[in-house]
Amino acid sequence: MADSLDVRQKIAYAVSVLFHPVFVPLYTVILYFYVSPRYFLPQNIKFLIFYLLIVAIIIPLLFFWIMFSTRFVSGLSLENPRERFYLSLVMAIIYFIILNKIMHYHQYIELYPFFLGIFLSVLMLSVYNFWGQKPSIHAMSVGGMFVFFVIWSYYTHRNILFYLSLIVLTGAIVIATRLYLKAHDGSEIIRGLLIGAAGQIISFYLALRFF
Repeated sequence: MADSLDVRQKIAYAVSVLFHPVFVPLYTVILYFYVSPRYFLPQNIKFLIFYLLIVAIIIPLLFFWIMFSTRFVSGLSLENPRERFYLSLVMAIIYFIILNKIMHYHQYIELYPFFLGIFLSVLMLSVYNFWGQKPSIHAMSVGGMFVFFVIWSYYTHRNILFYLSLIVLTGAIVIATRLYLKAHDGSEIIRGLLIGAAGQIISFYLALRFF
């Protein structure tokens, strides 16, 4: 029985790592390139993916490793909301840099609302963290990904129901693992989903209104 429980925990941890919020934006970009009816030069796709690997994944992981090595954070799970607050600020800076980079490339213009939405969501998350709360970042990321593709498919008239269903299924599995591992309670999951959705909705409104 103990071995069976250990296997389930390992699977839950593996799912949590595989769909960690630091990776989900890259998954979103790859899926966007796959479902978009627009043509993109292969070198442009490779450039953006490589850029995100460095800026949105490797740099945050290195920063976290430095914080963990210097005991600035107590553990990988970041139980302390104040520790999450510092990382939220770092991620906000990183996504602000990504936003400015993407704005210089008109072929990525449809991805601008997505990254603006992440930036806004991370800012909202940092406010929650500052006040001692820790909404689920996993839920925020999968919620934001789903809402982005719903709004994008509506405005582009692109039928991607199959992929939306996969995102919902994946999101449900990710959320279930976070609850199973007792990393969050139900209210923190809901807050995370709402923050992710709100960021994308606001960003699309701003993008359509002012850009």
